[in-house]
Amino acid sequence: MSPGDAKTLKDDFLMQDIRLAYQAVKEVPWGKSIPQDIFLNNVLPYASLNERRDDWRRDFHRRFIRIAVKAGTIDRAVLILNKYVFETLHVSYNINKRPKPDQSPYESMQAHYASCTGLSILLTDALRSVGIPARIAAVPMWPDNSGNHTWVEIWDGRWHYVGAGESSSLDQAWFTRKASHMDRRHRIYAASFKRTNLIFPMRWAPDLNFVSAVDVTKNYQMDRQSKNRR
Repeated sequence: MSPGDAKTLKDDFLMQDIRLAYQAVKEVPWGKSIPQDIFLNNVLPYASLNERRDDWRRDFHRRFIRIAVKAGTIDRAVLILNKYVFETLHVSYNINKRPKPDQSPYESMQAHYASCTGLSILLTDALRSVGIPARIAAVPMWPDNSGNHTWVEIWDGRWHYVGAGESSSLDQAWFTRKASHMDRRHRIYAASFKRTNLIFPMRWAPDLNFVSAVDVTKNYQMDRQSKNRR
């Protein structure tokens, strides 16, 4: 936990959140296949970045658990929920109408608009609420200097990526080609609740350094190499 969370989050909130996370993985077909370290870092956490701390897990579990169970597999559940979540919560992408980039789930639901970061936070929380390991991934700047971007990674035995609110298959998005052509100066990072020696880049809050990260650039380059060999 960050020092701020350790001071402000109540024991009752944390205990309920923990209980619901363990409950979710018991209910879904893939729950027993999730390694403990993946669960602790990518299902159990109550937040991803510096967003406001909302009590989302109980609400999202109630809304989405039946869909996840019926889907049967993580990949099917992710694709279904990536559409269903945003349709039912009435949240869509609009960089001009969203109040701020790092919105919490309920801030996005109230505004009905979010940035790619807000959409990714919302989807990550929805997936975690039904026992799907998920985390935020981002690039602080594309090699062509066209800006930054944030999306979601999910684990089903290995890590895959999906654009939040996008109707595409896993590992296919508008940024796929860009992500596969990163260089030494431009890297892709995934947020980590577990402490690492890297800091997750938040362009909207460059002075905050309490969110850890892992460099996942090679995963996207390897995906390009794998497709080239086919």
